[in-house]
Amino acid sequence: MSFKNLNLSPKLLKTLEALGYTTATEIQTKSIPLLLKGKDILATSQTGTGKTASFVLPMLENLQEVTEPKTGDNRYKIQALILAPTRELVLQIHQKIEAYGENFNHKSVALYGGIKLGSQVSQIRAGANIAVATTGRLLDHIKNKSINLSEVEMIVLDEADKMLEMGFISDIRSILAQLPKEVKGKQRHSLMFSATFPKAIMSLAKSFLNNPSIIEVDRENLSTEQVKQMVHYVNEEEKMPLLSSFIKEHNWHQVLIFTNTKVQANHIVDHLNSLSIKTLAIHGDKSQGVRLEALKEFKANKVRVLVATDVASRGIDIVNLPYVINFELPLNNEDYVHRIGRTGRAGQKGESLSLVCKKELEQLKEIETLINKRLEPLTTEGFEYQPHVQVSNRKSKKEERKKGVDLKKAKALAEKMMGTKELAQKPNMKNKKASREKPSKKRHF
Repeated sequence: MSFKNLNLSPKLLKTLEALGYTTATEIQTKSIPLLLKGKDILATSQTGTGKTASFVLPMLENLQEVTEPKTGDNRYKIQALILAPTRELVLQIHQKIEAYGENFNHKSVALYGGIKLGSQVSQIRAGANIAVATTGRLLDHIKNKSINLSEVEMIVLDEADKMLEMGFISDIRSILAQLPKEVKGKQRHSLMFSATFPKAIMSLAKSFLNNPSIIEVDRENLSTEQVKQMVHYVNEEEKMPLLSSFIKEHNWHQVLIFTNTKVQANHIVDHLNSLSIKTLAIHGDKSQGVRLEALKEFKANKVRVLVATDVASRGIDIVNLPYVINFELPLNNEDYVHRIGRTGRAGQKGESLSLVCKKELEQLKEIETLINKRLEPLTTEGFEYQPHVQVSNRKSKKEERKKGVDLKKAKALAEKMMGTKELAQKPNMKNKKASREKPSKKRHF
């Protein structure tokens, strides 16, 4: 459906046209009309399908524009609040608001940790009426009294399932308790966007959404159809050499690699750089400035490979990112969807590759069940591996039984050859003593 059929204002349509937006995605088509009417919604959609625009566009239209400079305590009041799990996602949403709201007077501020509180306070005072924040940094501002939530008309929980996975449920409830039920006689407008719908999400939704419309898009196939999904079975100790060999052999550039730990991310960076494959990492130990610079260089094709932990899996927005590699499967199966969703965005094609070792086989089956898709297996010369062949040093029960039968036959043959039953009898203590005193004349087999 065209954006022109969604009852958006001419100035917003003009901006969207300038940005190259013509046709709305399914989640946008279903969400925007409801949100323009002030309806609460609980929405899910596969990653990369335009969820951000789904709530930002109606927000820009519904909020009253600030025409006069704020003074006194009004400088700290905001009209709309968006909560997101990571600083990368906060910045991504903030940048989208600035781009879509070019012809509006709305001002957005991004609130996240890793930088001084003072610089963010200055931006709030400068007239921001929309705040995009991580829960921890927002609570810092609340404690510091540098932000006022008493007039929040619209609250959005974005990537709500990720926030719950990261243990932010208490922070979320503390923040929601600060918000008014009504503003200027109108009920607060509340939205929840999530890539998946676990039970905890439904419980949270019931606590703060008012009779919401539930929107589910691509529920039957969580993984995006634009992404060619592949798997390479490999011995765990050969993952690193396979990774570098694969990137070189297939001449992949602009590769985003996901791993589960900061230590492993650093090892991958060191390994690839030692082979002249320019690589950088973004993870929790990197400062915000370093992470932003790494992402900037990666987008500009100055860096061939970017390695990230899942802290960045929902905050990297690169329209033409062609390749994603899972160096190891994620700790949570749902994060597989978010990882590969960094490619194949905005209708573009992409490819994802998962390196799977023996201990990850069962999890791979779970992920394939989750996404309702079998991953295409690849092979590389020199890295042969058969995942379904069970290799063990222990003999099977059948082999053990056969061995026992063979021993009995050998024993019986020996007794027959010697013409005695002595081998079948256990010597008593007296016989043992005699054998020590006098050399045995027995033949040994």
